[in-house]
Amino acid sequence: MFAFFNFFTKVPNLKGFPLKSYSINLSLNRLNLGVDNIHFDAHLSPEFCKTTSKVILQLIARQFKTSNAPGLDKKFNWFRERDEFKRLCLDVLMDAINKAKLAHEVQIDYLAQIAVIELFIEEIKKQYEACIQNFKNVIRKHEVARNQNMTIKLKEELAKIMQNRKSIYREVSIDIFKCLSEVLTEDLNGLREVNFGREAILPDEFFSNSLLQVDNPSDDTFMIEEYVLLGYRLEDPNRYETILYLIKSLLSDLYKNSFGTQEIANQNTITSRENNEFHDTYNKIIDNLIKEVDNIDILFNYFHSQNLYKKLKNRKGDKEELLKLKQRLKEQKALLNLFLKKFSSKGLIERIVASYEMQHIYHEYCPPLSPQEVLQFIVTTRARKNIINKLKKFKKYYGKSYSLGPLRKIINNQRRITNNKKKECLLQFIKGFACYHRDLENFKLLKDSIDCVNLTFEERIIKLSRANNTLYEFLLQHEHVIGEKPIMNHVIIKADVRGSTDIVSRMNDKGLNPASNFSLNFFDPIAEILSRYGAVKVFIEGDAIILSIYEYADTPGDWYSVARACGLAVNMLQIVEQYNIINKKHDLPQLEIGIGIEHCDGSPTFFFEGDNSIMISPAINKADRLSGCKKSLRKLFSAKKMPFNLYVFQPVPDKDIAATSDDLFIRYNVRGIELSETGFEKLSEEIELELIECKIPELQKDKIKIYTGKFPMVSGKKYQRIVIREGHIPEVNPSDMSIIRMTSRKYYDVCNNEKINEYLLKIFKEK
Repeated sequence: MFAFFNFFTKVPNLKGFPLKSYSINLSLNRLNLGVDNIHFDAHLSPEFCKTTSKVILQLIARQFKTSNAPGLDKKFNWFRERDEFKRLCLDVLMDAINKAKLAHEVQIDYLAQIAVIELFIEEIKKQYEACIQNFKNVIRKHEVARNQNMTIKLKEELAKIMQNRKSIYREVSIDIFKCLSEVLTEDLNGLREVNFGREAILPDEFFSNSLLQVDNPSDDTFMIEEYVLLGYRLEDPNRYETILYLIKSLLSDLYKNSFGTQEIANQNTITSRENNEFHDTYNKIIDNLIKEVDNIDILFNYFHSQNLYKKLKNRKGDKEELLKLKQRLKEQKALLNLFLKKFSSKGLIERIVASYEMQHIYHEYCPPLSPQEVLQFIVTTRARKNIINKLKKFKKYYGKSYSLGPLRKIINNQRRITNNKKKECLLQFIKGFACYHRDLENFKLLKDSIDCVNLTFEERIIKLSRANNTLYEFLLQHEHVIGEKPIMNHVIIKADVRGSTDIVSRMNDKGLNPASNFSLNFFDPIAEILSRYGAVKVFIEGDAIILSIYEYADTPGDWYSVARACGLAVNMLQIVEQYNIINKKHDLPQLEIGIGIEHCDGSPTFFFEGDNSIMISPAINKADRLSGCKKSLRKLFSAKKMPFNLYVFQPVPDKDIAATSDDLFIRYNVRGIELSETGFEKLSEEIELELIECKIPELQKDKIKIYTGKFPMVSGKKYQRIVIREGHIPEVNPSDMSIIRMTSRKYYDVCNNEKINEYLLKIFKEK
């Protein structure tokens, strides 16, 4: 193949192209096999399955486009029913995510998605056959009753329905799979990212895959409308295997020429990871590049780059950007020319151009011809005679004659096709082929997965599998056996008002009511938002409030206690800041609070005083320390503009720290939120935290180490991002706060810093 490159003065180097690698990590290898020791037993909600059958039956009957369709409910309104169908689908898949989280196993979530897809595919086939059988039963009844006119009418309608089988199957599949895709993208993928990370989300095209929507994925009409027209005979040069080999060979040699063997081996450990194993073959690298369809435009679409260049030049854009664009344009053109020469040498360009030229007229000949036969007529002289005879033969059957004029016009035009037109068609073809290759590989992956799943409906198998702990059940909420769940662990949030004595004194001097100030600006607005985070009030203690969030056994959908505590704390600070703006306008004292968050394994202890329950928990004392602020530090730091609202210091040597379990650290915590180390560890288990090192000189010279992630609110519909700043605790001289040394100990600041938020916003926009 390298000899072929000798035709070109300089082969483009792929190093400058921002190519991406495509891979899907879908495996069930860590799950328990079912009772047959071969398949994985999955049991979907009976109500969901029943609704799916009903909905698909009505969608199929509606596609029959006849009032005589057996089972057709004329009151059925898909636009009304689809919302309820989506809700059930959402609840079943939400149950799967919760169970996957409970077991710390994302493959349970994969199993549920595969089971739902398997249900849809099986039900569409089953309900179509049931509809056809019902239709035949109705015809037999009319035959027995000797109702000849109705019998003839129904037989004609049935023949038309069976002739339209492919389009009926596809239309129903599109409706059903669109619902699934919307549920995943709009409602569930955010939750998956929170729990398992972005890599656990199967891409949109996996579920909107057009190959899932047809009964026969290799059908010519489907292929030409959805992807590209490919040959299937051994002598056809445009067979799938032939073209895939050609594209892979060209790209593989270009890749080797650009990177070299050693560099590719190094890159391979980064870009081609699949099923948690590293692949070091060129074939896998190139295959993943082809399946990332955007790469085709990046490599070959100089038409788009040309338009961009002209627009930028007319606007008198940046010269350096113009130079880069011009160079990219030149490289893309060279690559497309290279592929054009190679495809031409294999006799493919004529077929590719013809397949696009015939798209606006092939329907006139299909049926009785197939699109592949129409293509053969245009490009192969020896095929024309047989095809003409076939059209004549079917003239009587279809009741019409077929003019060959449009086809002959395309044949004549083929001789005058410009080089530019060939390039446009080739680019379109490679993109369509890459899309088909990606969808075909995903379809095979899904089919292999479906073959491993036993979708159980038989009560005997369900009972046996459940008894052996091998049944994976995905149910609606009311289908679960509900009982009182014990508290597994809890989080304490303590918010403490700074300088409350001074505030009370100043307000009393002015004849104002300090109690109403605390109530309206602090306690009442905070009480209003507790339900959003699943928090409860433990008690109010003078100028402080103590809150708790509980986690209950077997309810993994709510195991976000630390994340929600952090989100609640940030919201509390924002509420106080909003009221401070109003207070400042009216010359009222400002409220400044510090918050501490501690997590504790196990249930707190409760005792009752009359109807009131009182909690006892070691986390209360720890949260109290975390929320505290040393008065001397508050006075010292108030004169300085500190970049952050929380700092922790060690005023004693390490040996004194090691000798006691007491918290000997001192803190500056004004409008800050400190999360304990145990709390941070629990947070890392609850949600996927992304580590980012920020360089923000206006805050500090050194890099700022932060962790960020999102968690779902109690409603499950909204998500909130939290940011945790990791700081190192210095050992200081308590007399003057001079730093002696930096210790290895860390503290965690639930940060709401404007500069950091802006920095993150920019990063996530770029992603």
